[in-house]
Amino acid sequence: MKVSVSSLYQAVELNQEIPPLLIGERCNPNGSKAFREALLAEDWDSCLKMALDQEARGAQVLDLCVAYAGRDELSDMNTLVKLFAGSCKAPLMLDSTSPETLSAVLPLYPGRAIINSINLEDGGANLDKICALAKKYGAAVVALTITEEGMALTCEKKVAAAKEIYRLAVEKHGLRAQDILFDLLTFTVGSGDEKMRDAAIQTLDAIKQVKKELPGVGFTLGVSNISFGLRPAARKVLNSVFLHEAVAAGLNTAIVDAAKVLPYVAISDEDRQLCLDLLFNRSDDALMNFIEHFEQAVEESDEEESDTLLEEQLRQKVLKGDKEGLEDLLTELRGRWQPLDIINGLLVPAMREVGELFGRGELLLPFVLQSAEVMKQSVNLLEPYMEKLSDEGRTSILLATVAGDVHDIGKNLVDIILSNNGYKVHNIGIKVPAEEIIAKAKELQVDVVGLSGLLVKSALLMKENMLQFQAAGLTQPVLLGGAALTPKFVAEDCVPGYENQVVYCADAFAGLKAIRDFESGSLQSTRWESAAVAANKPGPQQEGIDRSQIPPSVPFLGEKIIEDLPAEPLFNYLNQAALFRGRWGYRRGKMSKEEYAELTDKTVLPLYARLKDQALSENWLQPKVAYGYFDCCSEGDSLLVHSTSGEKRFDFPRQPAPPHLCIADYFRSAEEGGDKVGFFVVTIGDRLAEMTSELYASDSYHDYLMLHGLGVELTDGLAEYWHEQMRIEMGLQQQAQADVAAYVAQGYQGSRYGFGYPACPDLEAHLPLFELVKAQQIGVGLTESFEMVPEMSTSAIVVHHPQAKYFAV
Repeated sequence: MKVSVSSLYQAVELNQEIPPLLIGERCNPNGSKAFREALLAEDWDSCLKMALDQEARGAQVLDLCVAYAGRDELSDMNTLVKLFAGSCKAPLMLDSTSPETLSAVLPLYPGRAIINSINLEDGGANLDKICALAKKYGAAVVALTITEEGMALTCEKKVAAAKEIYRLAVEKHGLRAQDILFDLLTFTVGSGDEKMRDAAIQTLDAIKQVKKELPGVGFTLGVSNISFGLRPAARKVLNSVFLHEAVAAGLNTAIVDAAKVLPYVAISDEDRQLCLDLLFNRSDDALMNFIEHFEQAVEESDEEESDTLLEEQLRQKVLKGDKEGLEDLLTELRGRWQPLDIINGLLVPAMREVGELFGRGELLLPFVLQSAEVMKQSVNLLEPYMEKLSDEGRTSILLATVAGDVHDIGKNLVDIILSNNGYKVHNIGIKVPAEEIIAKAKELQVDVVGLSGLLVKSALLMKENMLQFQAAGLTQPVLLGGAALTPKFVAEDCVPGYENQVVYCADAFAGLKAIRDFESGSLQSTRWESAAVAANKPGPQQEGIDRSQIPPSVPFLGEKIIEDLPAEPLFNYLNQAALFRGRWGYRRGKMSKEEYAELTDKTVLPLYARLKDQALSENWLQPKVAYGYFDCCSEGDSLLVHSTSGEKRFDFPRQPAPPHLCIADYFRSAEEGGDKVGFFVVTIGDRLAEMTSELYASDSYHDYLMLHGLGVELTDGLAEYWHEQMRIEMGLQQQAQADVAAYVAQGYQGSRYGFGYPACPDLEAHLPLFELVKAQQIGVGLTESFEMVPEMSTSAIVVHHPQAKYFAV
């Protein structure tokens, strides 16, 4: 009979066509130092990485144990089961003997798990509780042959214990034979203990006998126990030979480090015979012969590898973004290289290679940030062993987000890329006025100045900053980046105001290229050929606005505050394509369709599922809305809004080229009978922004980008969700649809225009808006330049007219 266990993503048969099923053993603090350190530090991402690494190396099921002195097993298991369930394709083996822990986590797991383990150590009391849980939740169980007398050492005692466990589990609790995996226990043959010389024989014989007497049951083993106490390279060979013999005896699953299992055919005849002599106790000196042979082989191998591979190992860690074992590797390298030489001769070239791979479309941004984390951690580990890093000869860059702009994700990504490519970066923060930038550039004597800003107003401010820099006598090249910038704007509006180079940088790697061009003397100001520009800007191309539209009925006039919104619906309105490809940088690039689909399925979607689960279970989001409906009328390019606190005026810009659109055109004038308008301010709160700041400060660059991107898209999802609620309230739509594709294409009546964006770029309009909807009541405020804080907040004017669509001025 086929019997399987499963995760959220796949089912795995316990009886593989080519046995054994490999169960990863490294997520266990008692057997893995790296996992123990990650668990004690509550570094959950490192714990997950160890699980995913085991998957990548061939583990088909993952054993998860968190029981460790001083830790709360229930809390840790709860955290990691939820994390692993959303990210790991391999099913889980829940390694706990605590019924309380198992009863809490089994309902959380969206698949069929294995429980590890039950035994007769207390006469069966704990077994009764765990078998009841296994029956309730449909789990399989690992049964250890431990009795009140202790671990069963002989074949006879192993078989007797297995029969008693079978009687209780199957006949008393109703488990099926195939639900039981017997671990008949094995002990090391490498200790020299006379009592253990035949440990392998006793285990193999027991497997054969239990298989015969209890048909249908399965078997598993902690294979590496057979070699405990021996050298790592020798253990790898002995474990592999023992596994081969155990499978021949009837073993169908094995708890192993899949990366340390050798194919049987890859083991030489000599190595194989020495292992078999030891396992089957063929001579009195079998252990000494084994040790002497592998001591010699290991020394030769170690010497050969140490001369050629350490530097390449470090390069690979940077390229792959792999921090595991980094400290040990750098310790070895310090025996050959000076710490500064490791940085300049190994790490910096590896990071440059990362940049080249990104530039060729062969490496995606999330993986670049993981590489930068390796670089940063390496430098931190090396710094105590060298004099303070000298800035002499290093190109230095001043980075700032311009005055009035609170957005720092773009600037911080530039900081990460430049600083981890060996440059000295002075990141002086957000909302920095030109006077402070000038003073700092002179004080620090930087080589290059970089300015960032997200909004249209920030781009206009950069144009003003160029004039101020010129007047103040700055001579450094200036790099400009931001979502509202275009090469045309930089070339035509910013370059003329400053005598030295002014360069448009589309992203952080364009900034890196600009710095290298500066160093080589080839940096040039951005140029623009006007003939290449289309005549009209994007937007609707209608000839005129239909003036016959009747205003909708609104449910109330005035403002309303909504503070008890559930967070989960926001994910239905989140634009996954914008998040995955735009915010996170998981673009297809040069990947085939199949490769990109695999990346999405194995990396991106599990990451998204994990973050969504954490966001909801750990209360990262506090969505709130301040909104309202008001009488209004258009007057030229303005909208006059009537409220109990008086009339508010909103002035909107008009396109200078056809079709000459302006938001005010979509509303009726007083002479036409007036109109209705909606406004809203929404926020997901400040917790997510605080978490991203902490991640950036702790050099967790990858997670910083992931969490920030998620927050921005959830904010937009909340805006989309609330816009839909308002359309329903106005009768423009019958019910909620949560159709993200339709939202992207504006497949609904009317439009929402965000203040600070192309159709209404003037942030000062936030003043009358905030007075109308009382946004301060949901914890949203304004900076001196009228930007909203917390950062993950957005605003809009809601237009009901059917012809209203997005356009740029």
